[in-house]
Amino acid sequence: MERQKVTLDFGGLNLEATLRMLAPQAYVDYVLGGDDPEQPKPLAIYLQGLNERPPSLTASVRGNSEAVLIEGNTEDGSDEQAQQKKDEDPLKVTFANNLLSVRAHKQPLSVVLFKIASEVGVPFEMRYESPAVVDVEFSNYSLEQAVRSLSPEVRFYYRLDLQTFQTQPLRLLLAAPAPPKS
Repeated sequence: MERQKVTLDFGGLNLEATLRMLAPQAYVDYVLGGDDPEQPKPLAIYLQGLNERPPSLTASVRGNSEAVLIEGNTEDGSDEQAQQKKDEDPLKVTFANNLLSVRAHKQPLSVVLFKIASEVGVPFEMRYESPAVVDVEFSNYSLEQAVRSLSPEVRFYYRLDLQTFQTQPLRLLLAAPAPPKS
């Protein structure tokens, strides 16, 4: 969008409503989790013209590492045994229609997050090797609800398109816990 001077008088509007008044196409990159898990923190704001392409998905959220998890057993046995094992799998993650379902029984937090990131199709960055073991089960949660229910060490980066109000997941991150406040 070309540089333009804009003058508007308004009051009592939140960030998103204000941005929609400033540009025909606006995006906000947020991070959820950490100090205030209830309130997402804006990282970047993009004001675009209608004919412009959306900003790069890595414009504000760049990672310096990604995790790779290899799991399995070379001695899986017969198809019947494999089906029985699948039915009693201690970790099951599904993501459909922007809703996440997770069943994790005594699984490391990092493994659960890696599986969620894989299902959602976003990178997973592990900046901290958490000793946390999770035992959770939920169905049809939004990604925001899921992150809030897992751990304060989890950060979820996403982009909100203010024209369509669609959320685009960008990255999952496992960070070290914040030091206690004194």
